[in-house]
Amino acid sequence: MKTIAAIFLALALLAPHAAGQAVATTVQERAALQRRLAAPVEITQEEPFKRWILVPSFSWSFFNKGRESWQEEDIQLMYRVTRNFLVGAEIDLMQRPPAGNDIMYSAFASWYPWKFLEVHSKLSFTPDPDFSPDQIYAGGVEWQVHKRVTLLFDYQQFNFATQGPVGPGSIEQLKPGITLWYNDDIFLTLRYARGWAFNDFGYNYYSGTLNWGNLPGGGRLTVGFAYGTDPDLDFGTNETGLSPAYTYSLFYRQPITKDLSVFGGVQYVYRLKQDSNDELYQQLTPTLGLIWTF
Repeated sequence: MKTIAAIFLALALLAPHAAGQAVATTVQERAALQRRLAAPVEITQEEPFKRWILVPSFSWSFFNKGRESWQEEDIQLMYRVTRNFLVGAEIDLMQRPPAGNDIMYSAFASWYPWKFLEVHSKLSFTPDPDFSPDQIYAGGVEWQVHKRVTLLFDYQQFNFATQGPVGPGSIEQLKPGITLWYNDDIFLTLRYARGWAFNDFGYNYYSGTLNWGNLPGGGRLTVGFAYGTDPDLDFGTNETGLSPAYTYSLFYRQPITKDLSVFGGVQYVYRLKQDSNDELYQQLTPTLGLIWTF
């Protein structure tokens, strides 16, 4: 679960591979990054592929209207079992006053049964949560149906035993999408999410992200926009009750060496009140991190 999204990790950090990546904010960015890192690698006798990948990141969130700031520290460790199969673990420490502090633990996997098809899954749980779901179940596929077109589909379920925006229950999301490739360095990802919360109401979420790679020094720029309800952004804000928001993101990845890259960026959220178009609050989140392959 990512405090403010943070990193358009999946799209901003590494060059594209065979399959396109989903875009949105929060949990799905890191999940998509995991899938991008899992893309099949070329193996040669002269240079065997490296199996371990470490991705730590840190985010700050600042609010207006006297709200307390948030912090988040996240670390992912991935292991490439074969050239087509990757597994990993993640620890996410979230400080979201006044709601409290949570630690979420996750395990995930990504598999390419075929060059143009990727299947992924992720299981997360939070012991004794203050605001987070007790469990999150996620899974999906990415299918490159054409040289310039990749179809995306994901499912997520957030389970709350005692906490939640409106009490115990669950939130479910279906998230189709499409990635359109101009070339290997420039591509656009569009995504729609339809969610159902606590058997009470439905919500929608729309997002788009433009990626521009092969910049000077091998850098990659990602610019994104989204509108709608993203549950991950809402957890910990107490009274918001899954309200809609406008979200703008700008991130940049820069390789330092062949095996080490740094990334940074900022995300701006303009949150609306649930029953009107009036401002609830504004949120600004810078993020820094690195990717180390060894």
